[in-house]
Amino acid sequence: MTAPTLPPTAPERTRPVARPTVAGRIAGAFQGVRTRLRRVGSGRARAPGLVGPIAALWAAAVGFAIAAVPMLIVWMATPSSGLTWIESLRVAGLLWAIAHGAPVVIAGVSYSLLPWGLAAIPLLLLGYAGGWAARRATAVERRQTATLVLAGSVTYAALAGIVGFAVARSGSSVSLLPTVGYAFVLAVLGLGWGAMRFARREADAPIMPAWLDLVLRSGLAAALALVGVGAVAAAASLLLHVDDAVTMTQSLHTGLWGGLGLLALGLAYAPVLAVWGTAYALGAGVVIGPAVTVSPFIAVTAPTQLPPFPLLAALPQTASPIAWALPLTGVLAGVLAGIMIGRRARHEPRLVRLAMAVGAAVVAGLILAVAAFLAAGSLGDLRLAHIGPSPLTLGVLAAVLVVLGAAPSAVMPAPPARPQLTVADPVAADQTSDTVDEDL
Repeated sequence: MTAPTLPPTAPERTRPVARPTVAGRIAGAFQGVRTRLRRVGSGRARAPGLVGPIAALWAAAVGFAIAAVPMLIVWMATPSSGLTWIESLRVAGLLWAIAHGAPVVIAGVSYSLLPWGLAAIPLLLLGYAGGWAARRATAVERRQTATLVLAGSVTYAALAGIVGFAVARSGSSVSLLPTVGYAFVLAVLGLGWGAMRFARREADAPIMPAWLDLVLRSGLAAALALVGVGAVAAAASLLLHVDDAVTMTQSLHTGLWGGLGLLALGLAYAPVLAVWGTAYALGAGVVIGPAVTVSPFIAVTAPTQLPPFPLLAALPQTASPIAWALPLTGVLAGVLAGIMIGRRARHEPRLVRLAMAVGAAVVAGLILAVAAFLAAGSLGDLRLAHIGPSPLTLGVLAAVLVVLGAAPSAVMPAPPARPQLTVADPVAADQTSDTVDEDL
């Protein structure tokens, strides 16, 4: 008896191996980069000199992408404009360099009054990157933090120089040396801010003395209060001259994309206009041409031809009698700084509080002087070769007015601290009540 035989099976067909597509290769490359970055970000602490450049590279890449995506959308939405994708990326690189304060040279004419409100985007990115790098390196000591910030800032400045060199053309370019310098300063501020926040949160001891921290905080509060007053004054003046702003906008004949670009440019120049309002309120004035100064102490300014930009409609042509009282806002800002010093340093001698008030006024003056330097520049024309407030004048006036308000309010006796109510623990309260009942 033989075993049953099975029918022969057909040979299996070998399936052809699918070749990876271009999209698959790109996805695999990105996955590999992501895996390497995860390896850098996990495990033991990394060297500050390594994670600092990585953080700077990330901040530069994301910032460039934020500038490139809108330009690529415009390129795809308007195919009849003749704009290529390479030219779109070049314009994006130009905008990214401008966001770092790079002066632009167009047809041999330099334009240095830049919308430095755009610098908020790279500054926030650098701040986040600095915090990430400090966490990965566990940079708590000052030397580690300084190494991280310096290595990242040098890398970021080098990247800014490469981008500025790549976007240069015969018709338009950026000045490389100012671009590298401004990018380095911005990287120091952003990376340092992020790293210092992590170090302050993780360190057991304070990073700076308490008196210095109080002086810096009160001076910063006075400067922010003055800039806020300038922003309110500029907004009020723009509302009063809204008809002129609408007329300027209509004269430009911008389409949809041009209108969006004009809106973005106006938002970017809003901090510049706020600093101009601060200089006007404190009496330093704003220069808008040869022998033309906008100031509350000048009744009528000489006429000058300004570019048809809607925000420039906020410049007042005449000074009202109420404007003479605007410099008092500097004294009120000083009162705010003095109250902060008087409350937090109430146990210090009056002479010490007076010195701290003077230091806060100096800090406020320095901050506003730097802001005035950033809010001044040229628009290329001979009449507008230099416009904006004078940094020295604004800084000195701000320091003098702030110290007039900060000195007396800082040395005045501070009111006693209010006693704060504490919430009793319910378990302890029940035990206390039981004890009282037993005693009774």
